[in-house]
Amino acid sequence: LARLEETALSTWLRESGAAFFTSLTMHSIAMAFVVGINLMFAFRLMGLAPGIALQNVFRFYIVHWYATVVIFLSGLLLLLAYPAKALTNPVFYIKFAALTLGLFIAYRLPRSLNNSAKNLTNKQIKLIALCSILLWVIAVTAGRFLAYTHEVLLASRFY
Repeated sequence: LARLEETALSTWLRESGAAFFTSLTMHSIAMAFVVGINLMFAFRLMGLAPGIALQNVFRFYIVHWYATVVIFLSGLLLLLAYPAKALTNPVFYIKFAALTLGLFIAYRLPRSLNNSAKNLTNKQIKLIALCSILLWVIAVTAGRFLAYTHEVLLASRFY
């Protein structure tokens, strides 16, 4: 981790206020799109937003997947800026697991609903939607706590 921190890119990301905060801003905006679209979809499936047609929700998934790419790239830059801060923090792994599972549901659930066989019952759909909501709440909360729960900021300070 110390060697990674000492690379030119990592140092630039940490020391250039514009680079770090642009990455953080892009990450936050993209998360807002992804989480918002997933919550809208989950609320619709749970019957809390019956006025929204599912076909209209499906159109937002194009934006969702582009925002997912932005999350990945900006998250990678944030990780490169402070690798020890994230990789030594259990909260990072909670966020990553919730994000991965949430994206898995976001990928599979619309395809299951579009499938002509429609193997899922209404109860199963509502349970999956509830799980999706919980996973996104966990991902956002864990992401927010990452700024405050680290014990190691830079591994290079130990050398």
